[in-house]
Amino acid sequence: MTEITTPEDLITNNHDHMMRNKRHGVLAPKVAEERWQALQAVVSEMDRLTELYYERAEEAEDARLAAVAANARAADSGKAVPAGTGVKVLDARLAVDGTLSAFRANLPRLEAARRAYDALFNDRAFISEYRDAVSAEFLKRRTAAIKAFKALDAEIPYLAELYKLLGDYTLNGLLGDVVGDIEFNGEKLTHGGVFTGQGRDSWNDPKLNEALSKVRGYVLHDDPIQGGTLLTEDLDTIAAALPDIAEQRYEEWQEALAASRMEMRHASPW
Repeated sequence: MTEITTPEDLITNNHDHMMRNKRHGVLAPKVAEERWQALQAVVSEMDRLTELYYERAEEAEDARLAAVAANARAADSGKAVPAGTGVKVLDARLAVDGTLSAFRANLPRLEAARRAYDALFNDRAFISEYRDAVSAEFLKRRTAAIKAFKALDAEIPYLAELYKLLGDYTLNGLLGDVVGDIEFNGEKLTHGGVFTGQGRDSWNDPKLNEALSKVRGYVLHDDPIQGGTLLTEDLDTIAAALPDIAEQRYEEWQEALAASRMEMRHASPW
């Protein structure tokens, strides 16, 4: 028995990747969105043909079942099968095959549209224009992020101190009697710190300072590449700076390697 081929049978993982993998964002030159929409037009047509295929496949099956029933009645009665019965089945089956053929014809169109889209990302003029837009947006948002982080970073120590005082004066001071009357696990509470977490998971948790310190290292990084500022410069400036940065990276790697070896020498064998 011949296996039925459906539109899904013709779509490979590579085709699905072509359809869905969008490589550009809102900052990309206009041509990227134009070519993406051209590709999506092919995808939409393939979706339409897929839906039509299943509609016609259902109609073809209905026609086949009707023809089977007509032939069964003819066999029982000894009468001829109504004229046109077989033609209806054939026409319905051809409609299905034609729809699948039309779907298959769109696969090369999909591949061509995808090639045209992907070609942009090998075009230096396109990439340069895209990069300029990304650079400007990066610098704007970097400035905003640094400003916002510095403001947050400055407020946290004050909040930690105020939170500790607020909890102490409220729960241990003014509401000390209320706290003292509460029983927990059969025992009276002796202080209100159980409600504030005693410094855990709150504004005065040391882990919050540790987290801020780690974030500070990323947000305020002064390395020209890791901080991102050099990446926004013109290409000649970046190219001129790379050899010195490479030497610096090598020295950092050597220092880290030496420190690791020293640590291994002094490690306990147990």
